Amino acid sequence: MNTKSYKLLIILAITGLLLALTIAGVLLIQNDSKKEFSSESSSEKKENEPAPDFTLLTISGGDFHLSDHKGKPVLINFFASWCLPCREEMPIIEKIVQKYEPKGVVFLGIAVDDTEEKMKDFIATYHVTFQVGIDKTAAIQKSYGLYGIPTTYFIDKQGIINYSHSGSVTKELLQNELDKLL
Repeated sequence: MNTKSYKLLIILAITGLLLALTIAGVLLIQNDSKKEFSSESSSEKKENEPAPDFTLLTISGGDFHLSDHKGKPVLINFFASWCLPCREEMPIIEKIVQKYEPKGVVFLGIAVDDTEEKMKDFIATYHVTFQVGIDKTAAIQKSYGLYGIPTTYFIDKQGIINYSHSGSVTKELLQNELDKLL
C-alpha cells in the first residue's frame, strides 16, 4: 500500500468515526428530549388531582399520615442529602417554615435514594425543624410520579395538588404558591 492510499484510508476512517459519533449524539439528544417530555407530562398530570395518601415514619419516631392533614395546606419537599440543589434550597425552605407554619401550613420533607444516617446529618446541618422521613421503599415517590429531585408539591386544604415544582425553589416561588393555598 502506497502513502497516498494509506492517507486516504485514514481520512475515510476518521470521517466514518465522526459521522458515527454525530449520529449517536443526535439519537441521545432525541432520547433525552422524549424522556423529558414524558416526565413533564406525568408531573403536569398530577396537578389538580388528589394527592396520593401515604404514611411515612418520621425521624422523630411518629407516623405522618397525609390524610390526617386534610383541611390544611401541605408542602411536601422530596430531597436527598447528596443533592446539591437540595442543599441550596433547604435554608430557604426553613425560613419559609418559620413564617408559614404559624399560619397553619404543614411541611414535610421526604428523603429519597438516601440512607437514614446521611439524611439525619443533612437535617442537623441545615437545622431543619419540620417533619422529615425517608421513603425507604420508594412507594411514595412512585405514587407521586417523581422523576427528579428536588421536587416540591403544594397541596391545598382539600387534598388536591395545586402545583408541583421540579428543581430548586426560591423564596418568592414558595411565598407565591403558599399564599394561594391560604
